[in-house]
Amino acid sequence: MSLFDEIQRDDLGPALYAEPKSVYLNRSARPGAQKIRELLALWFSHYPEQDQLDLYGRFRSHDDAQYLSAFFELFLHELLLTLENRVEVHPVLQGNPRRPDFLVRPQVGSSYYVEAVVATDETREESAARARMNAVYDVINRMDSPNFFIGMKVRGMPDTPPPGRQIRTFLQHQLADLDPDALGRAFEVGGFQALPHWPYHSEDWHVEFFPIPKSQGLRGRPGVRPIGIELGGLQRLDNRVAIRDAIVEKAGRYGELDLPYVVAVDALADFVDRIDIMEALFGKERFIFRGGQDGADGPEAAPRTPDGAWTSPNGPRYTRVSAVLMAIRLYPSSIPWSSICLYHNPWAARPYEGQINRLPRAAAASEDRMAWHDGISLGQLFQLAADWPGE
Repeated sequence: MSLFDEIQRDDLGPALYAEPKSVYLNRSARPGAQKIRELLALWFSHYPEQDQLDLYGRFRSHDDAQYLSAFFELFLHELLLTLENRVEVHPVLQGNPRRPDFLVRPQVGSSYYVEAVVATDETREESAARARMNAVYDVINRMDSPNFFIGMKVRGMPDTPPPGRQIRTFLQHQLADLDPDALGRAFEVGGFQALPHWPYHSEDWHVEFFPIPKSQGLRGRPGVRPIGIELGGLQRLDNRVAIRDAIVEKAGRYGELDLPYVVAVDALADFVDRIDIMEALFGKERFIFRGGQDGADGPEAAPRTPDGAWTSPNGPRYTRVSAVLMAIRLYPSSIPWSSICLYHNPWAARPYEGQINRLPRAAAASEDRMAWHDGISLGQLFQLAADWPGE
């Protein structure tokens, strides 16, 4: 079985907004896409033949969540093989109808289970609303706009499909009588505020469209998509919750296990950092501000709020999870430069020791402090250049 179709490819353009990621990767003729296909096809050939059909179906799904989940499982399988392990897919557990993703048997040391999960800060409702917006953007991008890009300032998300063709017709009418040279001079003097703004409202979705004059070299050039910039409103970022909940979902899924258990997480939200991960595992950071003689002293660290995947008001929890392998924004196009780190659970009932420790890792240095240790990068492990796949 082949992971990708044997077809003639000639489209060098970018993906459509509403296009499933798997569809674009399969059809794109870009050299970078070809390199990704070659690598993932090789990995797929290493996957057990009896399990390929299920993985293929999810990887080729038009549901991006299924596609990204399948990719992460394919990545983990190849990672474990590259670290010189034997890997069994979906092993049978005694007395439990559920099956973890992998049973890993190293050449030396104890076997262990690995379970994969993708963490995103977007709910199903938000994902559906994003798909509705993307459908409108694709309609706008099919518009002929030789002299202007279209800018958008967006607030909210639509609960029902907005009328894309109606919006495109409205924009074509607004652009028809504009002078790109005059508007360009106004933009140079007054910036975005000097441009006309055209509001559009659809339930909870509010958009201000505005024209951006194209440079002389781009005017009239075919194949240039009209949408030039999308500005979103301010959002409160709390990536720790999505990561924590993803770990908790898998932490108790199989009950008590007879071997160490590693949960692997691909955190796909924007701006995830070490602070988010530590708060997801150990609880939210707290600080105490005390008044001094001069009015205020600096903040003093206080014990974390016991609301992490491994902490609770009653003490440590989910001690069956030996470690969490945390990847940040790992996609098929970002393999060699995605961050990855193995976080050891200080309270693990069955501590993990094995080849994953060759990766960067974090382990308890004392009762209240973690120590970070360097390790081999994914680029080094898979022998991929830092700028792979080259685009």
